[in-house]
Amino acid sequence: MGQGVSVGLSVPLAEELLSELAQYTLEAPASSWGSQSTESCARFRWAVNVGCWMPDGGSHGEEFRLLLSLLPFEEQQAVMQYRTLPDRKRTLVGRLLSLRACAQALGDPTYDHIQIGRTKGKKPFLHSPLPGSLPNFNFNISHDGNWVVLASDCLYLVGVDVSAPQIDRGEPDDETWFQDMTSVLTETERETIRRGKTHQERYAIFQRIWSAKEAVAKAVGQGLSFGLERMEVSFPELEEEGIGSLVWSAMGWSRSEEHPPKRGRTHFSSLLANLQGGARGDRQSKRLEDGRVLQGKPCKVELHIDHWLRTDWMVEQQEFSGGSWVTVALGPVDDAVDADGNFKTTFRIPGLGGPASVEALAAKGQTEASQNWIPKPSGFHQLSVDALAPEKVRKELTALKARSWAAAAGV
Repeated sequence: MGQGVSVGLSVPLAEELLSELAQYTLEAPASSWGSQSTESCARFRWAVNVGCWMPDGGSHGEEFRLLLSLLPFEEQQAVMQYRTLPDRKRTLVGRLLSLRACAQALGDPTYDHIQIGRTKGKKPFLHSPLPGSLPNFNFNISHDGNWVVLASDCLYLVGVDVSAPQIDRGEPDDETWFQDMTSVLTETERETIRRGKTHQERYAIFQRIWSAKEAVAKAVGQGLSFGLERMEVSFPELEEEGIGSLVWSAMGWSRSEEHPPKRGRTHFSSLLANLQGGARGDRQSKRLEDGRVLQGKPCKVELHIDHWLRTDWMVEQQEFSGGSWVTVALGPVDDAVDADGNFKTTFRIPGLGGPASVEALAAKGQTEASQNWIPKPSGFHQLSVDALAPEKVRKELTALKARSWAAAAGV
């Protein structure tokens, strides 16, 4: 990745890119998958809570097997090589999310013709066919704890990472992790973590740092081999003057109290809602549970790579119910690392730059299509596992569950 970064564009280059962008609608074709208004430009943000999915018979039951059959044989084997049901569920749902994203981008009601490749760094990508209306379509998936997430984009490199709290990972609720992770943290990041008042707060800060670095490394296509120690992330909202006192106040007690009242874990997104003076936090909790948009307050992340501030990258985070943090990172296509060369061939506008560069183009474009060029925070859509199957298979799943319920009721 380059060191010097400029978001300015020469006039000839700007005019050329405007002409290229004008050829694409950036919208996913209408299909049986349906389309949310916020997803019309194929910028998908999906999350599945696999902790709530309990297939009858586990991974050997009919429901799991029917969904598994949607994958190519080698992918089915990859899912079943895991020993535990939670790992199998996470892996299967991640593969199905990838297929649905590709199918919806193509307007294809089935998965029959979709071929997904992987970079040498294991980033999945749509190899063929390529969507005609989306110049640089790519996607990324992540899973940890109860959540499996997907983010896609039609212009920029995209990476996503979700980081679960220790309890959801089945790890001890302590700080043994800190020494193990020191090598991938800068001194500034270590100091930020130490500012947490409890080990749960310190781990939550670490979650955000790790998730941001992972999302960028996955977007590039290298994953951990990119070198997480090359990056430094910071959180502007944590640096605001007086934020500490405001947060403690939002929690309902003063920092001067020696023993704060005992209560459940307070989520950062809920704190921000309280700081903004409303009961939005309670409504947000309900929305997280009822399958609608996971509209947590987005938080900006500042990114340095090799000591250079990367304003050409857009990195945003939000907190999910249960204390998981998810990061979406968007960057210039030119930053892709693709040793085999297959991933890069899927990009039709490789020299576009990152969101900051395109924002300048959008001001020049002044067209309806240009409104889709800059991603707007829209939250993640929570999907059911059934929603990851084509329509025909969804009907089979419905019938299968009806028979199961009838049998259980003795009908």
